[in-house]
Amino acid sequence: MTKISRNAPCPCGSGKKYKKCCLLKVESNTLVERKSIEQNTGMLFYQEDDLDELSNSVVDLVNAGEYDKAESVCHELSKRYPDQVDGIERLAMVYESRGENERAAEQYRKAVAFMRSNYGFDKESVQFLLEKIKQLENT
Repeated sequence: MTKISRNAPCPCGSGKKYKKCCLLKVESNTLVERKSIEQNTGMLFYQEDDLDELSNSVVDLVNAGEYDKAESVCHELSKRYPDQVDGIERLAMVYESRGENERAAEQYRKAVAFMRSNYGFDKESVQFLLEKIKQLENT
């Protein structure tokens, strides 16, 4: 089965990202209906609740100044969701918040490489991270 990234174009052909299109429909289906869709399409639909919860918790921990806990959650994100950029990008955010600009820039470079090598990321997201890298390198 192929796993659909939440940032990938929707397989229905709408042109929207999966998370803004059919993921919403899939999440509203019962488990039995979801399994049927997966069997019929060969696609493994992504449950993003846990991913989003973990990813958002990093932001909350950083805002609370709990950088060690935030870093630990980033490693857990990368372990659980190696096919998503969240763990890499959030770890860069933790380093940036600590003032560890070189480490942050390196993580953002890894996130850019990940985004460029995986389908479903828009040019604006990559460009945003490239600008962050440039800012970090100039400080």
